[in-house]
Amino acid sequence: MEIIWQPKAEQRLKEIYSFYREKSRSEANKLLVDIKNAVFPLVQFPQMAALEPYLSDLPVSFRSLVVRDNYKIIYFIDEDKDIINIVTIWDCRQDDKKLKNELG
Repeated sequence: MEIIWQPKAEQRLKEIYSFYREKSRSEANKLLVDIKNAVFPLVQFPQMAALEPYLSDLPVSFRSLVVRDNYKIIYFIDEDKDIINIVTIWDCRQDDKKLKNELG
């Protein structure tokens, strides 16, 4: 499987990095590496993450992979194209009910 980072996910990565960089460049770099490294196992095990309950009523089966307790990598699998689409990085400290708006 191939991993594709959608524009919203890339934008969220930039925002997260910028926020933490103001406090500590090394911590910002570590967090970015942790987030990016968390997706590599998906190539071999695309269904390893749980289905995202707040998105269960959507036509696509979104999954969420938690990184460092504060961030969820939200993705879906396109079986026909053999692609894992990373759609966003969600800050778990936000109200999960707003997650649908993030994807809209």
